[in-house]
Parts: sequence; structure tokens; C-alpha cells
Amino acid sequence: MTKTIYYLLLMYAVSLVTTGLFIVLYIPLPWILGPLVAVFLLNFMTKIDLEQNKTILNISFLLTGAQIGSTFTSSTLEKVIPYFIPFLIVTLLLIAICVQSGTLLAKYANIEKTTGILGSVPGGLSVMVAMSDSMKANTGLVAIFHTIRLMAVLFIVPLLASLFFTDNHSELAIAPEPSSEFSGWTFLIYIFLFGLAFLLRFKIPASFVLVPMLIIAVIKLLSMPISDVPLSLYHFAQLSIGIHLGLSIRMADLKKAGNFSWIFFLFTCLIITISTGLGYLFAVFSEISFSTAMLSLAPGGLVEMAITAGETGADPAIVGSLQLVRMLFIILLLPFILQKMYVQRTNEQ
Repeated sequence: MTKTIYYLLLMYAVSLVTTGLFIVLYIPLPWILGPLVAVFLLNFMTKIDLEQNKTILNISFLLTGAQIGSTFTSSTLEKVIPYFIPFLIVTLLLIAICVQSGTLLAKYANIEKTTGILGSVPGGLSVMVAMSDSMKANTGLVAIFHTIRLMAVLFIVPLLASLFFTDNHSELAIAPEPSSEFSGWTFLIYIFLFGLAFLLRFKIPASFVLVPMLIIAVIKLLSMPISDVPLSLYHFAQLSIGIHLGLSIRMADLKKAGNFSWIFFLFTCLIITISTGLGYLFAVFSEISFSTAMLSLAPGGLVEMAITAGETGADPAIVGSLQLVRMLFIILLLPFILQKMYVQRTNEQ
């Protein structure tokens, strides 16, 4: 027990130092990428059995989800609802491109088609791994590909957004104000949200993010009083999530991919390029800014892209909403697509 606490404190200490260095060097998302890099290197260079505390991680997800939800306003719905169908069409196009590319990737790399597709579609790592198990694909390769995608997206997308799309005049920001007071009423709501997310953890994907995000958004839209997450807690949440991401990326997994690693990386860069192009088209035919549209379609996670939106002047509420729509769409649609392909392949045999 003492050793576990020591290793946990060691991870946070190393992460804080690296985060400080990233802040000085003006590297995007320092509170996420700093601990990610620090813990990844610490895990690689030592034989210590490092592990993030699940309770701390779930609280961090809850705080992040709550802060994303607090950025919702009536204008968020006004912007999202009219363009829901166009976004759905663009999302379908992106999924179709990923499915086709995954098929070509599987043929080139001489792996099973289902494995190639599951490794190519930009869904969450845990969701794609779960689908891989149920579809009897190569779960190891699927996990490796999404690990490479995660690393590429977390470094490339924030860099692109901060270099080319930062809008200093944006009215919305995901980072809370330092002066925000954390009321007792808010604390009770957060305890309730944590309990609700815990009960729904097996029924709703990423429940510790989605439950507080949606409920806090409703509270904000109804103009009910609730405090924003204090800046110190928000940074702690980002730090904890960064540590979790760093632990999820292992050098051994990357080595397993062998000669496929560079193919996976190039494919991720291609998907990022395509997503950026589709984001531009989406922005042209809507009132949504290019940065918001690009981050809404980027092949990253809801939390990471919403945080990036807050730091680059995009709208984190819109990005979070549309990333949620895409994630649910992939979860609901992809199993049917793969099942149909599996049945067709069986009939051909």
C-alpha cells in the first residue's frame, strides 16, 4: 500500500515538472501532454509497476465533463441543431473513408479485414477493443493501432489548432475563471453525479464524462445556479487524465506492430488531413468556425478535443456535442456494418 502511494506521488511529481517545462516552451495542452510524455518515459525507462488510481481518474473525468458541460449556452443548441444533418452526412462520409481505408490497409498488411477496419475507425480505444473481442478480430493489433493513433492525434491536432486556428477573441473558453467560487450546492451536485455515473458505468460509455457533461449542460441551459470547476481542480483533472493516457501507451505494444507501425502512423496522418478537409467543408456550409468544425471531426477523444477547443479559441460545447454524436454513431452503426461484411464473407466461402 505504501509503495503504491509512493509510485503515485512519483508520477504526479514527474508530471508536474514536465508540465512546467511544456508551459515554458509553449507546447499545446501542457497539462495533458506533459504528464503523458513524463509517465510514458518513466514507464519505459524503469521496471516499476505504475498504475493510476481509478477513483482519482474517475473524479478527474467527472470534473472535466462538468467543465465541458458548463460551457453550454442557448447559442450552442442554436448552432448545433440546424447543422446536425450536415454533420451526420460528413460523419458518415468519414466513417466510409475509414472503413474503405481499413479494408485496403488489411489487404496491404495481410491482416484480417475486420481487424483493419476496427483499427482504422476513429473510435475510443476501450470501445474499439471491446468490439474487437466480440467480433473475434485481432484485439492486439487493434489496440496497437489505436495507441499509435492516440499518440499522433494528441500531438498533431493540438499543434495544428494552436498554430493555425487560435482565435484570441473567442467568447467561449473551457478553462474556468480563477475567481470562480465552488459552492456547497455544487459540491452536493457533483457527489450525486459521481454516484449516478458509477451506477451507469456499464450502460453508458465513458459515463464519468458524459453524465456530468449532459446534466451540467441542462442545468446551465435552465439558468440554474452552479459553480464552475476551480482552475486548480481543473488542472489536476487534466494532469490525472494525462497520466492515464501515458500509462495506456506502452513501448512493448508499439514494438509488437513491427513493420506495420509506420503504415498505421501514415494512415492516422491521412485521416487527420481528411478530417481537416471535411471540417473546412462543414465550416463553409455552417456558421461554425473552422477550428470548431475541424476539432469536431478530428479523430481524437471527446475530452481531449474539447480541452483543445478551449485552449485554441474554438467552442468546446459544440466540439464536445458533435464528438459525442460521432462516438455514439460509431458505437451503434459499426457493429451492424461489420456484421453485414462478416455474413457476406461467410456466404462467399
